[in-house]
Amino acid sequence: MIESPILHAASLVQSLTAQLAERYSSAIEGYPPQHYISELIATRTYGGYSLLPAVFSAASAEIELMVGLEGMELYHKLVIAILIAHFGERCMQERVPDSIVLQYEVEFRRILAQFDTNISGFYVHGNDLFSKDLAICRGKLIPCGAELIDKFSGVPRRIALCGGVSQLSAVLRFFTARSRGFRPFYEMHMDPRARREFTPKGWDCCYLRIADLLEMNAQIKGVFGSSWWYDPQVERITPRIGYLRRRPLENGARIFRMGSDEAAIKNSTSFSRQRKEQYEKGEYLPTNYAMIWARSDLLHWARQVRAEGIQA
Repeated sequence: MIESPILHAASLVQSLTAQLAERYSSAIEGYPPQHYISELIATRTYGGYSLLPAVFSAASAEIELMVGLEGMELYHKLVIAILIAHFGERCMQERVPDSIVLQYEVEFRRILAQFDTNISGFYVHGNDLFSKDLAICRGKLIPCGAELIDKFSGVPRRIALCGGVSQLSAVLRFFTARSRGFRPFYEMHMDPRARREFTPKGWDCCYLRIADLLEMNAQIKGVFGSSWWYDPQVERITPRIGYLRRRPLENGARIFRMGSDEAAIKNSTSFSRQRKEQYEKGEYLPTNYAMIWARSDLLHWARQVRAEGIQA
């Protein structure tokens, strides 16, 4: 039988605590992990997933000065292990669908397996992958398969100004009639470690899990994400990933232009020879578009899909 990641984490808490006490006693005595974990759990409000309580960031910096990078990373591993070990308690207090609980188990196993790789410099605040893992463990990001969902977010109002007068009018109509406000929305974030889920089925399952969340959280107005793959030009150049744009668009979502930047160019051209060639020829400029799917439209789609026997 495969060991539960929560039980595995609990055993790791003991061994990591012993290691810190033996090698870096000043860190664990001066900075009791449970104090900072309480701050991490309490601070899950609006703002990016890498935004951490000032007291935790300051403690991490002081620990690194005291015991070095290795000691600080060991401390961060202990923080993650404690968060996972107590997930069951938090799950009982919050409304978490069964489909999401299963995804947490998948992510927790991956995160704990990462402990054994001994990659120096991974467990630091400047590493986006560590920030995502910590956000999952503290409940800021919700794992849904193909995407991670920020549970405290809102659509940026600047979207109304990114596509000219026609987009301004369309944005105002949408947020007045369909979603009735810019927040709260779930916000999607891509994790490169989840690329295996980038299939039509994988994305459908992701959206069905988001629907499960919406059904339990009536205050959330819908879900949104911003990416180069929502650009209408992408389907022309790379038809095989056209489903990323079509699935929500054909089922009530709206897509609005956000603009081009270095990240959009890099991310679009890194994994496609065709897109890179057209960009270099000046025939294609990778551009971010925001996809916004109002809760009523997403839930309507989910009911239709489930009626066909498809589950997350």
